[in-house]
Amino acid sequence: MPTGTARPAHYTVLLDEIFRADYVKEAANALEKLTHDMCYLYGRATKAVSICPPAYYADIVCTRARCHNAGLFEGSDTASMVSTASTSVRNVHPALQNAMYYI
Repeated sequence: MPTGTARPAHYTVLLDEIFRADYVKEAANALEKLTHDMCYLYGRATKAVSICPPAYYADIVCTRARCHNAGLFEGSDTASMVSTASTSVRNVHPALQNAMYYI
């Protein structure tokens, strides 16, 4: 008997510029298979995750951006519209700029 349970996720395709052209009537099936296969590629897990990894990575990047640009996100809504020129921005070491160091 399996030890885990499946957690379904619901995705909405807003505009399909890739799969419909190549797969016509099977576009939804191809997209579903790709999404399922990608769930096994998350860098922080050894098993499948319930949501497609790009969504997890986007969440991590947004959290990290708040750390690097804290001055943009603190205070009221009007304070968050301050330009980056007037706030302190943390720099990332050049050796890490092209790596997913935030994982």
